[in-house]
Amino acid sequence: MKHFYFLFVTAIFSIGPIFGQVGINTNTPSATLDVNGDVMIDSGVYLENPGENTNIRGSKFLVRTTTNELSRYDINISKYGPMNYVELEFQNLSASGLLNYDTKISTDDYLVSIQGYSCGIAGAGRTGSIMPSSSISIDNIEGYQIYAYPNPITNTWFLRAFVNNSTWQKYDSSVGDYVDTDIDMWLNVMIYRKGFIAKSQNDITVDMGNSATGTASLPTGF
Repeated sequence: MKHFYFLFVTAIFSIGPIFGQVGINTNTPSATLDVNGDVMIDSGVYLENPGENTNIRGSKFLVRTTTNELSRYDINISKYGPMNYVELEFQNLSASGLLNYDTKISTDDYLVSIQGYSCGIAGAGRTGSIMPSSSISIDNIEGYQIYAYPNPITNTWFLRAFVNNSTWQKYDSSVGDYVDTDIDMWLNVMIYRKGFIAKSQNDITVDMGNSATGTASLPTGF
């Protein structure tokens, strides 16, 4: 009987660490992997040790385009910011105030809120006399309502600024009474981009049951 013996030889090679930079479409890579061009990934990308970025100023967001591509967001060339601020100045408003001003800002894409305001007698500037209103008696000053609201017909944001149950007035010493007056108004408006930095929630209705205290339900996700 013949016996066959097979000799298995296992070779173990020890290779030390190799350091270098790889460039694609570039002969001067500036990172471990430097790709000059588009990158298409069919599966997932895993970052095992991304580290911390201490460069706050100059940092960029990655956003998804309408064609589902990732792009670097640059606020300097973008037509909108994630948070936008604008001051609206209204001159020579009537004594009725601002009742329905269409901003033309889409309710589908943005959230709008008024963060502050100032007003004065028309032509007197911001330092003009503040206007108490008194349609009932000289001892009563009505409260103001100044807010933004969505118009379901135009699908745009509207602004309102008026006095409850009265008009904007000033004291006229020649007649010794309050009289209607035109006003100038400045509204500080914040505009938030939906789906980017802001998320709208469903309205919450609370029946207080004729009580002065109560507890509201948390919005979804809070």
